[in-house]
Amino acid sequence: MTSPPGAALGTLLASRVSGSPQTLRRTPPVRRGPNDRLKLCMQQDGSTTVSQDGHQVRIGPGQMALYDTGRPYTLRLEGQWSCVVLAFPRHVLSLPDNVVRQAMRHAHSFDAGPGAVLAGFIAAAMAQRTTIGASAGRLGEAAFHLIAGALRITDPDREEAATDGRRLQVLRYVREHLPEPDLTHDGIAAAHRMAPRSLHRLFEDEPHSVTEYIRLRRLEAVLHDLADPLLSHLSIARIAARWCFTSQAHFTRAFQARYGVPPSAVRPGASTRAA
Repeated sequence: MTSPPGAALGTLLASRVSGSPQTLRRTPPVRRGPNDRLKLCMQQDGSTTVSQDGHQVRIGPGQMALYDTGRPYTLRLEGQWSCVVLAFPRHVLSLPDNVVRQAMRHAHSFDAGPGAVLAGFIAAAMAQRTTIGASAGRLGEAAFHLIAGALRITDPDREEAATDGRRLQVLRYVREHLPEPDLTHDGIAAAHRMAPRSLHRLFEDEPHSVTEYIRLRRLEAVLHDLADPLLSHLSIARIAARWCFTSQAHFTRAFQARYGVPPSAVRPGASTRAA
């Protein structure tokens, strides 16, 4: 299997891989961790069958399949195959877990429609990977919206679709109000005219509660800002405060627990300074 240089767009990693027929397995035990990723395989040549959670999805050129690296899976790669693989944290799609699970059970096209827009965007990003520079994080955010739009679900259950629609409204509201310090579980519930307990029930089967989702998106926003050369004149404390982390000690602990490095390590030129 060969892997030419890929492109890093913030927390999105895009790479092109190719090889001869083979089977790849990730077997139990697989422990879900904070950095577990989803992968989207965009088939260029040959074919791939993705097996996970009792479902099989076979894709050929012009099709793509989504799978979860935090759980066991098998990839059967046939012919002289090549794929573009997108890897990203699960929560960045801002889609309800039920929608993500359904998306994993189907093949999706990138020959036409929203998938074609995504494919063109990724191809351009990979071609320009050495010149993207400070725009990488913002382009990654755009890619996440394109991915979410390309994962189309057919014939959803009406009741589940209505519930997922309410979740999407809440997640969209969180993204739009993320910098506001008074963004809280109870405030979000009030804005959507529901009791706090009802909002809790709406997300009780999701990977993250609303409060956890707010924290994760704020940490990710800080990560993007810290890595942006255009913001290198701002202190770590000021960037953290922009995203409502008022305690420097609390922020540093949360950031290191999430990303495994201190905030200073992701600033432009950090490795150079350390050397």
